[in-house]
Amino acid sequence: MIVNFDYIYQMLETYNDPRGRLSVLFVKKTGTKYESFFPSVTNDVQKEITSLFLDTISIKRNLDLERISFNPSGQENDQYSECSTDYVGNFEEVINLFDNPNMEEEIEPDNVNFLIFRLRVNNDDETEKYLYFFRKNHKLKNIRKGFWMRKVSNTFNILEGNKLMGIDGGIDAVSDGRTIFFFSHISAERIFNLREKFKENAGVVLGEVEKGERIANFNQFKDDCLEDARIIRRLTKIQSNPQIIELFHQHFHNAPEVVQLFDLNISFNEDKSKIVYDDKEQLTHITMLMRDAYYRTVLAERKGVDDYNI
Repeated sequence: MIVNFDYIYQMLETYNDPRGRLSVLFVKKTGTKYESFFPSVTNDVQKEITSLFLDTISIKRNLDLERISFNPSGQENDQYSECSTDYVGNFEEVINLFDNPNMEEEIEPDNVNFLIFRLRVNNDDETEKYLYFFRKNHKLKNIRKGFWMRKVSNTFNILEGNKLMGIDGGIDAVSDGRTIFFFSHISAERIFNLREKFKENAGVVLGEVEKGERIANFNQFKDDCLEDARIIRRLTKIQSNPQIIELFHQHFHNAPEVVQLFDLNISFNEDKSKIVYDDKEQLTHITMLMRDAYYRTVLAERKGVDDYNI
């Protein structure tokens, strides 16, 4: 089964009258901890949500967005990114909130960080399969397209009144349980514990760097790297291509020439066998050197920096 816009649209169209197939979860996230409330919603609400999502996916399908691998540094407006659920680190923890909601009383609407909509997309005699739609709670004051819902008699329905939850049909991410598509990059970090996963990835890369013994004062270098979110993202990119660090070690003899050519804030020991790390001002240049981000063209010998690695 290929998960793409056509498949998602087909499933939403097939089950556009969900009749209990669509569940909604309200989630409050504090740091890396989650609290969740699993409300009952009427079929009218389920139908409205499905209809809104159909419109949203139809629009995205017609925009001809470029599909790219997830980039920790972000994505362009005309792109959406893809990664495995394993990549985000705690996907199972988040979707298991459906089975283990830990709040008996509903969360105040302003305290909800994001919502998850789970649509069952299998026939009744088949193993359960779901599509998950994630939406950050934007605490809407006005809705151009969508509706408000409120709890009445223990069930959420479409109404006007106090303590309203706005549903606008927007989708920040969608998953079939194996792959995730992100339409809003910032929401990826706000829904999942990506920062912790990135830090773990960065630690793996730094472990490989340490083995090469190419950086003096390495422990301080490591500590400073793991305190800088931008450097952590850069190291996470390196982790996706482990050969890069091998090349850094193998071709380290070229490093002094690169430093001189690009006037980098990097110094070496006497025999130029190691970088001497002094302070945080050097982090960007050292990690970009590790990533082999600096280049010179063959024809015109123009100098440049690979933007992907910034």
